[in-house]
Amino acid sequence: MKTVLITRGGFVVILVSLLVSSFTFFSTYAEAATCSFTRDLQLGSTGEDVRCLQQYLNENGFKIAETGAGSPGKETTEFKSLTQQAVMKWQQANKVSPALGYFGLKSRSAISGGTPVVSSGSATPSSADLIAQVAALQARLEAEKNGQPVSGRDDEDTDEDEDEDTEDTPSSEEEEARDLIEEAIDAIDEADEAIDDNQSAVNIVEARSSFSDAEDNLFDAMRSFFEGDFDDAIDTAEDAIDDADDAFENADGESEEDEADELIDEVDDAIEEAEDEIADAEDNDEEVGEAEDLLDEAKDLLDEAKDAFEDEDYDEAIDLANDADDLVNDAIDAIGEGGSDAENDLDDARDDLDDARDDVENALDDDEDVGDAEDLLDEAEDLLDEAEDALDDDDENEAEDLIEEALDLIEEALDEF
Repeated sequence: MKTVLITRGGFVVILVSLLVSSFTFFSTYAEAATCSFTRDLQLGSTGEDVRCLQQYLNENGFKIAETGAGSPGKETTEFKSLTQQAVMKWQQANKVSPALGYFGLKSRSAISGGTPVVSSGSATPSSADLIAQVAALQARLEAEKNGQPVSGRDDEDTDEDEDEDTEDTPSSEEEEARDLIEEAIDAIDEADEAIDDNQSAVNIVEARSSFSDAEDNLFDAMRSFFEGDFDDAIDTAEDAIDDADDAFENADGESEEDEADELIDEVDDAIEEAEDEIADAEDNDEEVGEAEDLLDEAKDLLDEAKDAFEDEDYDEAIDLANDADDLVNDAIDAIGEGGSDAENDLDDARDDLDDARDDVENALDDDEDVGDAEDLLDEAEDLLDEAEDALDDDDENEAEDLIEEALDLIEEALDEF
């Protein structure tokens, strides 16, 4: 049996491919009234075939309800939780597996073929039944997490019936079972990937055996969950997780924690090597300004990755470490490259300002009248500081305008003496 698992938004969609050649299903049946079941029925289904199914169940000892909606003579066209429970009891009594209350192909075949007789054989769950039940579970979990009422309850006409079928807030056991089933699915998914990637692992046979046990326990946990036996669902889901972990280890799998830890160490080493390259380039009078800025960004991201790792958010740690690694490579590529035109113009303007201040000082030393030159140069310096801020905000046009104004003031200052 091969299970392909996909997680979506915290909920689970399970696609099951049952690689089973055949199975024995010996039963004899009596015709079920005048019902014609041409489709699968489940929670939320509506139609006359639902009413017919309720009539059949009521007439054969699996009453939907004693009184009110769904009771004999008051069958409805809506497949809700009381109908599901009656179908489950009928399936259990007649060895229709899985007995999850989903009225699928095997159940339809059983009813249309005659009066059910308890089978001495066993049946393998059909993929259609399992997929449909998981889809129903997904819808239910989504509704519960969103605080929405869960559809699928039979409407009652009496207080007694209402008490029978009131939908309670999920119990702590139900929530724990649900969470463990999701954890088991993730663990099995990781083990499956590890086995596929490491076919030559020394303990690959043991890995496959543990993986098979994990699958079996997962389906047992799901079945117990659907039947409302949350304690058993918790136990079997935990067994599934343990088996999946054994399979993962035997297949020499690398956990997300291991991957994140290893990647962080690699980026740490890459940063050290980049620092050495930048230092050598600077000694050779190469332009390293942009490279240093990029490397500083890489260090910041790596620090964030380490924080995420400490918080056990390994996915985030891996993403941040990879981003940091990209910046390290960019920093190395930027060695020897100059900045933008505006950055170069700003550097040149500051050089002009420094030269102008030197000229003013020399003029003062010679007792020359420099007029407002010093004040003009102070204004020019303020403008260049503003230009630098504009560059930090990636506003090169504003920076260029400010630089040009500063250069005009520098020229005006020099004209003062």
